[in-house]
Amino acid sequence: MQLADKNIQRLLLLSAVLVMLAVTVLAYYPGLHGPFLFDDITNIRDNRALLFKSFSLHDILRAAFSSRAGILYRPLSMLSFAFNIHFFGNQSFSFKLTNLSIHLSNALLILWLSRRLLINCRQRYQFVWPDNSISWMSVLLAGIWALHPLNLTAVLFIVQRMTSLAALFTLTAILAYVYGRERMLAGKTGWPLVWLLTPALGVIGVFCKEDAALLPLYLLVIEWLIFGFRDARRALAKNLLVFYACGLVLPVMLVLFDLFTHPQFFLGAYAYRDFTLPERIFTEFRVVVLYIYWTFIPDIRNFALFHDDLSVSKNLITPLTTLWSLLAIIVMFIIAWWQRKRRPLLSLGILFFFAGQAMESTILPLELAFEHRNYLPDYGLLLAAISLLLLPASEHKYRAYRARMSLRWAIVIAAIPVLLLVTHLRAAEWDNYLDFTYYEAQHHPDSPRAVYSLGQMYAMLALSGDAGVTDKALHTLTKAAAISKNIMPDVAMMMMSTKLKLAIDPDWLVHAQAILHTYPLGPEDTGSFNNLTNCLTKDCKALIPTDHALFMSAFQSNNLQALNRSRADLWTIYANYLTFTGAPLTGIIAAMQRAVDAEPNIPRYRISLIKGLLMAGEFDAANDQIGELSRQNSFGSLDLDIQSLKDSLSATRTQADKSKHSRS
Repeated sequence: MQLADKNIQRLLLLSAVLVMLAVTVLAYYPGLHGPFLFDDITNIRDNRALLFKSFSLHDILRAAFSSRAGILYRPLSMLSFAFNIHFFGNQSFSFKLTNLSIHLSNALLILWLSRRLLINCRQRYQFVWPDNSISWMSVLLAGIWALHPLNLTAVLFIVQRMTSLAALFTLTAILAYVYGRERMLAGKTGWPLVWLLTPALGVIGVFCKEDAALLPLYLLVIEWLIFGFRDARRALAKNLLVFYACGLVLPVMLVLFDLFTHPQFFLGAYAYRDFTLPERIFTEFRVVVLYIYWTFIPDIRNFALFHDDLSVSKNLITPLTTLWSLLAIIVMFIIAWWQRKRRPLLSLGILFFFAGQAMESTILPLELAFEHRNYLPDYGLLLAAISLLLLPASEHKYRAYRARMSLRWAIVIAAIPVLLLVTHLRAAEWDNYLDFTYYEAQHHPDSPRAVYSLGQMYAMLALSGDAGVTDKALHTLTKAAAISKNIMPDVAMMMMSTKLKLAIDPDWLVHAQAILHTYPLGPEDTGSFNNLTNCLTKDCKALIPTDHALFMSAFQSNNLQALNRSRADLWTIYANYLTFTGAPLTGIIAAMQRAVDAEPNIPRYRISLIKGLLMAGEFDAANDQIGELSRQNSFGSLDLDIQSLKDSLSATRTQADKSKHSRS
């Protein structure tokens, strides 16, 4: 009879897991047919390096290192996009379906990890937790995490597969560590799991996205609160101290040493931002508290792909919520320390969350807030809250807990339909670009990117023949220009008006020039320059003087000298402008040379220069540049480019010699 009851329980648990997966698919399904968005376009849709001609080493390396995201370029994530295209085509649906599959796999890993953590916690602290409670809580925790709308951008924003894939390997590494520690405590061999498999999986995760480097912090929190640094004899496991010295203390010291000896590599990136290092630290206090709020109050109006409407904290009291946020964070740390023995899962969840924010929500010169930064950290908050509700802290508490068991479980279970509804509605907003931009702007009317995207959508409709939205496009783009720190809205209005043969407001140019003089030149600005310049050969010839005036304003900006990448992009685009306007070849090559001077270690600028030198017949200079390019040929990733340039050099030189002989 007892065996039959166990089998029934297992069947019910398995059914619950299957329902959890099915409900998650249902929640996300409306957004699976949605379009490529923003970074998806440059990194994936328009990235020709992801198109395999063969499975040669060159093609694989070319695809893997085709993104400049992160210090390691996230090669495994980029390879996954390349394989996605090769096997399933270049439609957004296949990418998003793959992302959802990774998300479901992560949910199963969350379930598995939760169960092991709860069992080991019960064993160490001698809690009276029934097996059924542990199993069902693990399923509920995984289901709530899988359905939470805060995790949506890691699924439907295709490029953020980098985040979910890194989380997949991080979770697998944590599980390997937990099983290794269980074996060590049982007197069995566990070191291969701890010392070999865990670091190997962590390294793989780092090559998906750098935040997998937080693995040692996650493990440290789990080790302290669940395993207590003990060995099979319940003595201090000294080999674990060596493990954390090698995996955490030493890397941190090396990073700090590099930071202090080469501060320009870190601080220089702040030149691209409109906030300083202290301002970012102050602002992140508020941002982290916002993440906590969004986790427990999943209001669809709070969510967005971009949160560029957040104000910057100038100091601890400007705004005053900065100070309150810091105090709230300190209180959470105090609670984690105070409850570490009585409610270790509460402490574990709090510290797990903050460990997950230790990279992207501290000093790095990144944008202030993104929802996908919570993809793994919010598991800690959910673990803390659900364990507080469903698991008693002592045998005495357990008897009182049983009397209110149904109510507690009902509260947690009630979260499932709420999260399902919010995530389903939000996924529906991602179904097409018009709905996406409309709702983003509705939810965040002060977001420059959201308002601009909606204006751009209206402009596209106007250019496709829907004259009724022309005024709406201009009105929305004007609003975007008023709150933006880049020239995108002004340039969009110029281009749309020119194509529709409407009058161009001179204030648009004046405002764009003021932006270029006031704020750092970013990728949005260079993208606008590129769009406008490319349009000169089609419908925008009337804007040639305007384009030239904008270039001159950008080159005269005091901000530009500190922005090597932006300067290189601007000179490259200016070379195209000179080409389109029939300027002498010497001027075009000079602009290409300026791009190489700004970023000598990025091959694409040098490749453009070599092609220009070949066109000008400067063969010796082209050959010298090919030699420089060969020295940058890491892992053979530039083999085909170098060979193609050498062939072009040989053919062009031969042709030039023939012409010379025929004339003589």
